Amino acid sequence: MTAAHTAASNVNINLEALFGPHVSSGTLIASASDANFSSVVGPRWSSWQPPQYFGAIKPANEADLQAIIKIAKAHNVSFHATTSGHGTNMQYGKIKNALNINLGNFKSVSIDTANNRLTIGGATSFGDVFGPLWAAGKEVQTGNSVCVGMVGATIGGGIGSMQGLHGLMVDALESVRMVTASGEVVTASETENPDLFWAVRGAGANFGIITSATYRVFDQTANGSAILAEFVYPAAANRSVWELLQSYDNNLPRPLALFPEVGYNRTTNEPMVLYVAIYFGTLEEAQPHFDKARALGPVSTTIVNTTAPGVYTMLSQGVCDNGNYQNEYTVGLQHTDVATMEDVFADMVAFYEANPEYNGKVIYQRYSNEVALQTPVAKTAYPWRDIKTYLLFENIYTNPALDDAVTSFSEKIRDKIQATSGYPNRRVYLNYDHGDEGPAAWWGADHLRKLRALKAKWDPDNLFGKGAPMN
Repeated sequence: MTAAHTAASNVNINLEALFGPHVSSGTLIASASDANFSSVVGPRWSSWQPPQYFGAIKPANEADLQAIIKIAKAHNVSFHATTSGHGTNMQYGKIKNALNINLGNFKSVSIDTANNRLTIGGATSFGDVFGPLWAAGKEVQTGNSVCVGMVGATIGGGIGSMQGLHGLMVDALESVRMVTASGEVVTASETENPDLFWAVRGAGANFGIITSATYRVFDQTANGSAILAEFVYPAAANRSVWELLQSYDNNLPRPLALFPEVGYNRTTNEPMVLYVAIYFGTLEEAQPHFDKARALGPVSTTIVNTTAPGVYTMLSQGVCDNGNYQNEYTVGLQHTDVATMEDVFADMVAFYEANPEYNGKVIYQRYSNEVALQTPVAKTAYPWRDIKTYLLFENIYTNPALDDAVTSFSEKIRDKIQATSGYPNRRVYLNYDHGDEGPAAWWGADHLRKLRALKAKWDPDNLFGKGAPMN
């Protein structure tokens, strides 16, 4: 049966009759036309290029998930598993008439303080772990938004504000329990199925559905103290901000994370640069870095003495609203090119002024890669450990009529930044991808050869990984 025929046939499937007799009573099943469909289907963060589902199923437990995979495979039912729905790349828009498997019931947090281990369910978000870890006096490197799924972010590589302290999230991952394409449950770790574990750490969505994951955690840095500083600059100061960022190219302290951002105030109709600095430690330690930012003459300054969970709560404001029309582009940078950033700023200002409905922004995420580079590149499927700055170009608007203009402009900006990135070929952090970069940009040519061989072994029918296909 061809894929096109399978997709077209799915809409006529009686889901209750097909799956109902083989799953527990706690599993929820709904067709797209059912009144309860919205409560069964997985949430979707962005309304741009969404998958199209003919139905949804929410397994109550791991045995139910196994049964669902086996039945779907046997009956040629295309499916797509989701947790918090934060992926935005264009590949999801190509998913048509599929069955959504909503993993929302796989949420759990367990901390073994004596052995410094954290075990979570496959749908657990960052926000779910911050409180328990704080209470236990522990921490682990995570992404920056409380609403994002922790496992999903991990298996794409896992960058974030604590990366300088502890490395990438894939480096904290010790094992996963997952349902494979055969419907069997396996454990993947350094000692069990190590080839699969290598692939999971960078390309995990292509190999199965993770039901639980175990991480190594750490004692709190500086007793959990964290400082968040925010400086707002007028347009005229933008070059000075890029020069400040450049000054950290080769000596960014491990506890420090930087987020310069280009934005536009629609109330005052003025472009601006927002410079956010996070320091995991004391204000006294952070002050020299804040003084450098203050010396550039910001129009406003805010410094908050808080905790790591407090930092992430503040960073998540406005980020976790579902349903926005939003997509992303990204480029990895080896160094800061001031002239290019100044040029991009001018391009952004012109685009803002020409398109009043557009509210996108350019964010340069700068983390120390000192600890990440201590792990050999060949150790995990995630290949881009030497990236210093991650461009996150967020396009936010409400009118789809802007799609063509936004796409053309975004590709221009991406190409301009890539040209002076320090890399001859595009290096893409998978969790920020737009979806058009291709597998060599996501995983590198050397890793891709190994990944394709493992894909043929673990998922020969290509059931998984529709958001980042390897071929």
